Amino acid sequence: MTLDERKRKILQSIIKDYVATAEPVGSRAVVRKHDLKISAATVRNEMADLEEMGYLEQPHTSAGRIPSEQGFRYYVDCMMENEHLPEEQLEDLKQAITEHVRDLDQVIAHVAQFLSQITRYTAFIVVPSIHASQFRYLQLIHLNPGEALVLLVTNLGLIMHRRIDIPPNITEEDLESIGKLFNQVFARRRLDALRHTDLQALKEELHQRRRVIDNALDAIDLLLQDSHEERVVISGVLNMLNEPEFKDLEKLRRFLHLLEEEGAIKNNLPQGVGENVNISIGSENSEEMKDMSVVIAGYRSFGEMGKIGVIGPVRMEYWRAAGTVEAVRNIIKEMFQ
Repeated sequence: MTLDERKRKILQSIIKDYVATAEPVGSRAVVRKHDLKISAATVRNEMADLEEMGYLEQPHTSAGRIPSEQGFRYYVDCMMENEHLPEEQLEDLKQAITEHVRDLDQVIAHVAQFLSQITRYTAFIVVPSIHASQFRYLQLIHLNPGEALVLLVTNLGLIMHRRIDIPPNITEEDLESIGKLFNQVFARRRLDALRHTDLQALKEELHQRRRVIDNALDAIDLLLQDSHEERVVISGVLNMLNEPEFKDLEKLRRFLHLLEEEGAIKNNLPQGVGENVNISIGSENSEEMKDMSVVIAGYRSFGEMGKIGVIGPVRMEYWRAAGTVEAVRNIIKEMFQ
């Protein structure tokens, strides 16, 4: 249903005030704060009409109203303009990504932290699998006596790494020679073609220096398992605890349950997400996320589709969240297309 201009302005005013205060909004507050050039009595009549149409709710006997999910949906679909981030903030993120562009874990950590800080909601990033990449080379780096770092580099320039234990008497030259043997066997192989049986065959060929090889092979096996599956990175969990809605212990319990169970957030996110920003509000989500709203967009990384977004209360700054998710998605797209 299309609203006339006056009802649209009143609905927008109530949404802005309610998002800012988490309190029901009365007609006098609307007139005082938003200079609508109409009387409080006229605003009350319009608010009653908006409530009858399903866009507002009266939570108790007070004169104030709050937006319903339908009201938020109308605003998001028909009225909202995304809030653009200042260019200097975007440049800070680009610089942070550029510094770590070859290390996906650090890039994703920076992006998730940035998104949660800017929106003040809980940010999530679903990192796509990278199984189509090819093995480029492996390097074993001596860190300390008894410790080395396994670096696995793909043809796309992506670095995966894991620390391993080594015998104290193993030298840098030993690690270099072992690395060369790995590279001879695995050169130009696709990651999804490297099976544990291949790793086992190499282990049998390299009987000397067995402990280093065992640990390095186990590390590679774990890295390859990680590369075949989507991962979810979450930042800003405590932001949700600052929202008045989540003083309700049942709502808080549902939110924390999503974080505790492996894959729960990923499995409850909207499906079929493309590169455009998508907003799902309250009950439009799964039962586990009915008290929350999700602003989400898809992004392509190394040829695969991932997801980026924020989770917040239904009383969300959708205009700010949508603009931020869109801007960050564009940066990731530019860096990793």
